[in-house]
Amino acid sequence: MDVTALIDAVSRTRGRAGRLSRQDITDRLSRALTAFTTSSANQRFAEEYRPSGNYTRLLLNSPDDAYQIVLVFWGPGQGSPVHDHDDTIGVVSALTGRTKEVKYVLTPRGEGRVGLTAAGEFTLAPGRITPILPERDKQLHLMVNEQDHWSATVHVYLTAIHRYRQYTVVPDGTYRATETRLWFDETGVGRRMPVSTRS
Repeated sequence: MDVTALIDAVSRTRGRAGRLSRQDITDRLSRALTAFTTSSANQRFAEEYRPSGNYTRLLLNSPDDAYQIVLVFWGPGQGSPVHDHDDTIGVVSALTGRTKEVKYVLTPRGEGRVGLTAAGEFTLAPGRITPILPERDKQLHLMVNEQDHWSATVHVYLTAIHRYRQYTVVPDGTYRATETRLWFDETGVGRRMPVSTRS
């Protein structure tokens, strides 16, 4: 599946989301993302791309769309803080390499602090999908590339994320949430990706 077909599949799912169950939504997004991340042409694009830093975030679709398809490059040893996804539904997979995901469960502790408990690990590889759902134990995760070479992941958010929360540990061992604006190093990158010539 090329990037145009992935964008079309996400757009169609977004347009029908009001008539679909969460399971139907994640199934549709998962099928499309599996086909996209197992494409050798898409993998070659990621392997040949030169990221601007140790962590690079690219928007594949238009910034005007109501959804987002994000390609993230992770340098060796690079990872994210624990963060949420602003209650969107989505799916994530690796395009190249392997990336570890750790999901967390949040428990309120008062005074703007929370406790975070690891709730499971998953290794993303091309075609292996992890869901993002609005429930607390499906929204919070961190990701890290523990390999000695680059990895790339693709994140599909059915509702575009503009702000989300990162969780930072404080001296007493609890965490504080900091609202963060989602940014991209580059937008519209999908226009440069390979497109199928089959009719």
